[in-house]
Amino acid sequence: MAQESPTSRLTITVAVMLAVVMQVLDLTIVNVALTYMRGSLHANSDQITWVLTSYMVANVIILPLTGLLVERYGQRNIMLWSVVGFVISSVLCGQSHSLLEIVLWRFLQGIFGASLAPVGQTIMLGAYPSNKRGQAMAILGMGIMLGPILGPTLGGYLTDTLSWRWVFYVNIPFGILAFLLMQTIPDGGKSSTPRPVDWTGFALMALGLGSLQGVLSLGDQDNWFSSRTIIILTIGAVLGMIFFVWRSLSVKYPVVDLRLLKDRNLSIGSMGIGIFGLALFGTMVILPIMLETLMHYEAFTAGLVMAPQGIGAMLAMMLAGRLLGRGVNPRNIVLVGVIFGAVGTYFTTLYSLDISMAWLIWPSFIRGIGFGLVTIPLFTLAFSTLKKSQQAEGSGIFNLMRTLGGSIGIAIVSTVASQETQVGWNQMGGFINPFNPAFHHYLAAAGMTQNPTTWQVLGNVVLYSQANMRGMLDAFVLVFYGFLVMIPLIIFLKKPPPDSAPPTHLSE
Repeated sequence: MAQESPTSRLTITVAVMLAVVMQVLDLTIVNVALTYMRGSLHANSDQITWVLTSYMVANVIILPLTGLLVERYGQRNIMLWSVVGFVISSVLCGQSHSLLEIVLWRFLQGIFGASLAPVGQTIMLGAYPSNKRGQAMAILGMGIMLGPILGPTLGGYLTDTLSWRWVFYVNIPFGILAFLLMQTIPDGGKSSTPRPVDWTGFALMALGLGSLQGVLSLGDQDNWFSSRTIIILTIGAVLGMIFFVWRSLSVKYPVVDLRLLKDRNLSIGSMGIGIFGLALFGTMVILPIMLETLMHYEAFTAGLVMAPQGIGAMLAMMLAGRLLGRGVNPRNIVLVGVIFGAVGTYFTTLYSLDISMAWLIWPSFIRGIGFGLVTIPLFTLAFSTLKKSQQAEGSGIFNLMRTLGGSIGIAIVSTVASQETQVGWNQMGGFINPFNPAFHHYLAAAGMTQNPTTWQVLGNVVLYSQANMRGMLDAFVLVFYGFLVMIPLIIFLKKPPPDSAPPTHLSE
């Protein structure tokens, strides 16, 4: 792809950033509005989670098809159709008056939004010269990181001041501006002889990944394998994935070429980005719950407290881009990022209900630096040993693992927090009894006597808060170990060849 002039490059950058931020923002902005949507759409707490699940299911099904779609229709057409479809389905979501309607439109939203990040990534890299591609990825990475950071705050503000429908309508101006600017994007990636579509493989992939996403999204609330639905979905996921892998390895033109995972850097890099997704999205799930439920912060204040993590990530991404441009080994940058992420997360394992706001802010900033230093160099390492003709498929696999890692992280972290909260409740509750001398000392110091109100206060205030805090801390411990697991993976990555550069065109 010919390099663009600085003016055209700026236009392309803004267009891609708008589209990517719009899509990533929608992963988290809806969460804070679920309670309001539940009442308006006459759904219970279990049913309303399908608003999230349907979107994620569509994403994981379409992501691996990115390379095939680009081959058939070209990069610009995919971006334009995706933006138009995403905005239209967003409007339909905002107009929904029943649970069935919004689940359907959210599924379509997930279908149209899935290709925006990987194709936008390709366009950005193609528009920049080789010595500035690290900076290009840093810019795009900042957009991807903005979604989880701004989503809860912006969603809470729109829901409180307008209505839950505006968490969808907010996509309209982003989408219109992105569509207009994308007219300047040069088309590329389209093949004169695209591969035939393996519809059998696609059906097996949809069954396997869709069922797996359903298990991850609904497992915790349905008490996992005590639920018949979860058992059925698990069987569907296992059978679907087994036959999908068999099909992919036995046909000439599979939907997703799993043979690429023979490349050590792509396979290990994909595992690494999956664990990274666990750490990022796991943290983004439990931290706002802790701030709003246990520390009684307002939604907007909680968002401001979490913002330093995004600031740290953006600064680190800019630094990582410059270091890559100067030839620094990306493996070393990733290792430093993992250490920063682990240190920042370790301090969260020491939290209590009495910590000040400063203890919330600076560990988040340190953890954000870790996130920023990991993202771009890990992408560079994962693709450094692939041929250009293989990079479209590799992009789909890499981004799929990031999405699945986030889903798995949310499911595991939520389960750990829930289960350990119950364990803490049972253990601490055993100390609250009339035969414990410390119990009488506590009542005397608090000026309380043994009566029904006292037991209610102790149960609701002391046990509820402390047990939930224990569950949160155990979830943070899991995220901390997730960072540590990444260290041996990074060590096994091959150092990029001296003349390697990030992919310029994912389907050349």
